[in-house]
Formats: sequence, C-alpha cells, structure tokens
Amino acid sequence: MSVADLSGYPSLFLSGFASTGKTTAALLRLQAILETNPAGDGESVLILVPQRSLGLPYQTYLLNNQTVNADLVSIQTISGLVRRMIDLFWPLVAGYGMFEHPYEKPAFLTLETSQYHMAQIVEPMLAQGKFSTVRLPLYRLCSQLIDNLNKSALVGFPFTEIGARLSAAWIGDTTRQNVFADVQEAVTKFRRLCLEQTLVDYSLQVELFTKNLWPNRSFQKYLQNQYQHLIYDNCEEDPPYAHDCLIEWLPSFKSALVIFDEEAGFRSFLGADPVSARRLARQTQKTLRFSENFVSSPALLSLENSLLDLPKAAPTDGLIAKTLVFPRERVRFFPDLLNRLCDAVASLVENENAPPAEIAVLSPFISDNLQFSLEDGFARRGLKLSVQKPSMPLAQNAVIKTLITLIKLSHPTWKLDCEFSILASALSLAIDDLDLVRSHLILGGMKAENLTIAALPEADTASGRIPDLVLERYSHLKNWIGDIDEQEPLDNFLSRLFGEILSQPGFGFHNDLQSGTGTARLMESYRKFSQALKNTHSNSEIGRAFIDSLESGLIPAMYLSEWSSTDPEAVLLAPATSFLMRNNPVRYQFWLNVGSKGWYERLEQPLTHPIVLSRNWTAGRQWSADEELDYNRNNLGKVIRGLIARCQEKIYLFTSDYNESGVEERGQLLTLFQSLIRKARQGCDE
Repeated sequence: MSVADLSGYPSLFLSGFASTGKTTAALLRLQAILETNPAGDGESVLILVPQRSLGLPYQTYLLNNQTVNADLVSIQTISGLVRRMIDLFWPLVAGYGMFEHPYEKPAFLTLETSQYHMAQIVEPMLAQGKFSTVRLPLYRLCSQLIDNLNKSALVGFPFTEIGARLSAAWIGDTTRQNVFADVQEAVTKFRRLCLEQTLVDYSLQVELFTKNLWPNRSFQKYLQNQYQHLIYDNCEEDPPYAHDCLIEWLPSFKSALVIFDEEAGFRSFLGADPVSARRLARQTQKTLRFSENFVSSPALLSLENSLLDLPKAAPTDGLIAKTLVFPRERVRFFPDLLNRLCDAVASLVENENAPPAEIAVLSPFISDNLQFSLEDGFARRGLKLSVQKPSMPLAQNAVIKTLITLIKLSHPTWKLDCEFSILASALSLAIDDLDLVRSHLILGGMKAENLTIAALPEADTASGRIPDLVLERYSHLKNWIGDIDEQEPLDNFLSRLFGEILSQPGFGFHNDLQSGTGTARLMESYRKFSQALKNTHSNSEIGRAFIDSLESGLIPAMYLSEWSSTDPEAVLLAPATSFLMRNNPVRYQFWLNVGSKGWYERLEQPLTHPIVLSRNWTAGRQWSADEELDYNRNNLGKVIRGLIARCQEKIYLFTSDYNESGVEERGQLLTLFQSLIRKARQGCDE
C-alpha cells in the first residue's frame, strides 16, 4: 500500500512496522488539509501524540513550511489536553462534590509534587513498620504507589481495588500480602489528602475527565467546535481511556487519520495498550497497512527474520558479515569492553567518515559509571557524547549539583548537609581555572561539619598559591551568595545567580549551553513543585522541601529538550527503550551489554505490576512463571524488531564475561546471537 492510497478516505486507520512511512504519510495528509484551507479562515487540525517528542516531525514541518498556516494546527498529548480541559472547566468538574473545598482553585500536581505529598504519607507508615518486607528507597516506593493510582485511572477500575488485584495475582511469599494491604492504605490516604486540599494529581485528572467532564454533551460539543481534523500518531502508546474517548470522538471529525505502530507499545509501564488501540480501526472507514521499510537495508531485514525465526530462516555467513560486527576475541572485564567500544566508534568516524550523529550506543540501562566512562573515553579520542536519560534524577546532573551546593551555602538556616568533596567540586565547576587541587587549597581550613557561607575562608588564606584573578572570582562569588534574602523564591535566586555570576566571563557557566539548559530545568522543576505548596508554605519552606526532595532521588518529569536537542557532532548514548521512543533512525547502532536480561525483562517493581493492572488481565488471575516467560519472549521480539527497523546499515555487538557489577550474564539476547552466528558458520562449513 502506498501513500497515494490515502486519498479519498476521510477516515483512515493506518498500521505498519516502524520506518514504513506512516508519519511521512501523515505529513502529506496535513499538508493537503492546510493547503485547502485559506489562511486565517481555515479549519483546525488536532495532532495527538502519546508524548511530546513524537510531535517533533510535525513541529519541524510547520517551521520549515512558511506557506502553510501553522496557527491552524495544535500538537498535543492526551494528558496535556485533559489537564487544560480540567482547568478550563473547573467549575463544572468541581460541581460534582468530590472535593471538600470545590470552589478553591485547584493545585495540579506534577510527578515531583505527587511524590513529595506521597512521602508525607509513607514516612509515618514506615516508622510504624509498614512495608517491612520491601527494601526500596523512599522515592522508588512513592513512585510505585503513584504508578498504581495512575494505572487504575488509565485502565478504568476503582483505585480501591489496587491492593486486592495485586494480592490476587501474587503467588510468592505470603508475607507480601501484608504489603499489598499497606499499598492500599497509602493510596487511599493520598487520594483523601488530594480531595481535602484540592490537589489534582495525574490519576485524579484522568478520573475527573472520564467520569465527570467527558460524558457532558456540552463539553463534547465544545471540543467538536475546536477541531475539525485529527491526526493521531502512535496511538498504541496511549492508555485505554484515551482510546475510549477517541472511539466516541472520531465520528465528529471531518477527517481523521489514526496511525498504529505494529509490534510497539514500548510504554506499557506508563499504561500503553496496543490491544485497546486496535479498537479504533472499527471506527474508521478504511484500514490500510504499510509494509515496505524505507530505512533498514535488505540485509538487516533478513537478519531480523533470521533472529526471530531460527532455525527456519537459516542465516548465511555473508548476511552476518553485512549486518553484524562483533569482537572476535573474548572480553572478560567491562572496562576493557568500553575501551574497545570507544575504539570502534572512533574508527568508524575517522576511517569510514561516519557522522557522529548517525551513531547510537544503546544499553538496557545507563548507569552513572557507564556514562562517565564513555564520556571520558570519547573525549580522549576527540569525540563528544550526547546522553539521553529521561528518568535521571536532577540531582545527579553535575551542573545541578553545583547549583544545589551553592543554594545550600547561601541558605544556612535550612541546615542542609553539604559534603566537603562536593563543595570543592562545585567551586571548581563554578569558577574558571579553579581545579580541584586549588579548590581544596581554598577550603583547607573548613571543617566538614560546618560547610556554610559564613564558614567559607577568605581568599587571602590561599594567597600566593593560587592566581590572584582566580581568588578575585572566588571572593566575588562568596560575597554575592552571602548577601541574599532567604525568603526570595528559589527560581528568582537561580535566575540571578546564573545571570549575574555564573554566566559571566571568568565563571564556569560562561558560553556553556548545557549549563544554561541545566539551570533552566532546575528553575522549571522548582516552579512546578511550588505550585502545589505556595498557598500553605513560605518561599523558604518550599525551597528547603524542594532541595530535600531532589536529594532524596526525586525523579524529574521528562523535558522535551532532552529529546529534541541534537548535536551533529555527538554520538548518542541512550537506554534501548528510550531510543525506540525517540523514533529517529541512525546508520549504526552499538548494542552494549548484550548478555543483560534488561533488554527484555521487566524492572523489579514489588509494589506494582503493569500487566496485572492492565485491562488485558483478568482480575483474580495469578501471574505465574509461564506468564513471565511469555512476556519476556514477546518483549525481546518487539525490541529486536524496533531497533533493527531504526538502523540503516550495521549493528555492533559488545558483551563481556563480567558486567560492570562483576556479575556474569548470559541473557536470551546473547544466546540468540550466539545461535545465529553458530548456525551461519555451520551452513558455511557444509
């Protein structure tokens, strides 16, 4: 089926694997709609995507085509649309009497603020001995509890059934049953808190929308008047409630194109449901399927067939040579493996003129150690690394660590701990030409238990051992942060600190785009965090709670800049699933830690379960080892297909006998490749 076949059908369901031209077809459809609508007097187009990064092709098209009326196009996620509609129609929503103070303006919680409020509930429960058989950091415990609430709303079952559903599916140690009761107690208390204080977290947004707002015919008429055309891309990555609404909404559009990516649903941990998404096909006039891959070479597509259909699709030695590169010598230790990977990437860039931006290094997980080692190894070979870690806690970023340290120094009444080594590193990053040795010289007289601005030594204590210009910069920074009002909102403080000091010549953030981006992220995160607390807490209390939460491992919301920023001179490092959701093909992929089970296994989440809490699971049914094996097998197939579909030329395989933790790994992906290579060699010998 070709793009030309799209004409003549106002309502279409278009499916196909990745890289078969579905989004290209959608862009042509968008162009046709806009060209038939006169500027300023046209019909609006709603483009729905499951996450903002997937809307980038449409944004790029509108930016590069000045002849079309971009004002007619609205690119949104379903969650963003729900959030705006709840805010706009709050009097209608609040009239249902769920909230104790329905006429107060609601505070919409972000992931950060939801975790903060959940922590206020969980910490007393931990002190009482609750969750005793589960060993999790506080932030992970809170995030899994919030995830349970979200799943109940996205799938459409009462949150009061969460504990019972998890308990019914569990077949392990019976002591876990008490933990599921604790789970139910915590989420119930959290929901009660939200209703008492007019706090609206993500799960409550969805419930208010699906139960109170969406059924209202006047509201549906409002939406129908807002948008006349729909393009819904990657519908399989959205949760069932979105599909429920779209099934009712689709007939009202003048034209609708729904795009379904086969063998996807990579966001199942966020409620993605491909089975539910397929229902949308029944609401369209025509179903089409694209099958021709426009990215991968024929050899790579043959490799995919061989991997997923051994022993039927027997590979040849020539096929392996065209598609795979793997070390001929056994690698025992992980550091040696990373050195070989860096050498291989450098050789590809230098000897084969491969653009760095066309290379992606993929691994199941990206640890801090892995990131640092590759950044250092690439730097020594004259290469840059762009790292995509959407779930990385803000406090792990070097720029943000520096800002947090300076915040602590300038707010002594908060009494927040600050380690000597971290302070020395922060000063070294904040001031040009101040290396760690010199930073330690300046701080030499400080005591580890008294690291505050008042205790910072004067510059003359290091006079004669450090250049005067560096000491002047240190004194300027010390005097500036020592003269601030602790009640000043933290985002204002950070803006002034960046603009007046750190971005100036002679300081570490000068002409550094990454530092500016990191500062902006921290400010944005604080602003979202403060929204839910500003009516009940002072600026100083909010600031202290924010820093406390960050250092507890608070996971930031995903920022679009992390996905959209591309450096044409940098190699990408990303978790495999994040790369799949990035949806940008590359010429070369390096698969690191091929022996890891993380390529296909679920993350260990003792307090939640994305499958058991899905619409495709029968309540009361037990999750057995067979279900786990089937899940892993299917997930591995999806990952293999998805990655190969986004690779143009070759895949480089890297594994070592011992991983970075010193553990031997022999996962299914490694076994699959070993079988493939052995089969090819046997065929060659015959």
